[in-house]
Amino acid sequence: MRFKQLTLFAATVALGFGVALAASPAAEASPRFTVKNDSSKKVFVDIYDGDDSVCTTPDKTKIASAGETDTYGCNGHGKGRCKVEFIANDKSICKNLNNTCSGSVAKIKNKDTVEITKTDGKFTCELIEG
Repeated sequence: MRFKQLTLFAATVALGFGVALAASPAAEASPRFTVKNDSSKKVFVDIYDGDDSVCTTPDKTKIASAGETDTYGCNGHGKGRCKVEFIANDKSICKNLNNTCSGSVAKIKNKDTVEITKTDGKFTCELIEG
């Protein structure tokens, strides 16, 4: 009888662990976001880890081609976000989104979209929450 109780207990613990693991979103570890570049210029996307508090060196740099939509990701370290800087013509753009790392970088959450447009020589960026 004791063996059955122990087996039942072990099965319950394993099931509980499996449910907890399945319930924790994998996206928290590796958040993904979309950049919709509706401008006529390519935009460099400097991507930092989600927990990078100083944002001095990007983990990677991608290019959002003019007129294209691309999806990128980062190591979120459980934060559910990436830290991102957008650069065009050697200047930081999307400054209205900058809210971290001394105001120079945007926090982009999992499944968010950043839409970049350029009108009359000025870049405009809009964050669309996922």
